[in-house]
Amino acid sequence: MLTLSLVTLFVAATALYISSRIDDDVFQAAMRFTCVAFSLVTLFCAPWVLKLCLVAIPLVISLNSLSTENLN
Repeated sequence: MLTLSLVTLFVAATALYISSRIDDDVFQAAMRFTCVAFSLVTLFCAPWVLKLCLVAIPLVISLNSLSTENLN
């Protein structure tokens, strides 16, 4: 299960990278949908430690950016 979740996480990250580099709107939307779909599969297949990391890291980054915005 760990291998499957890491592969789907890699596919989701690759799709997110490709969608940020593409100018075509339709292909960009398709890559973002692929990213969301594979992220959900990753959350379904991953062990709980990986799930915790996948949820906690973006939360910490967003809280950190909110705290630095208040300082400026």
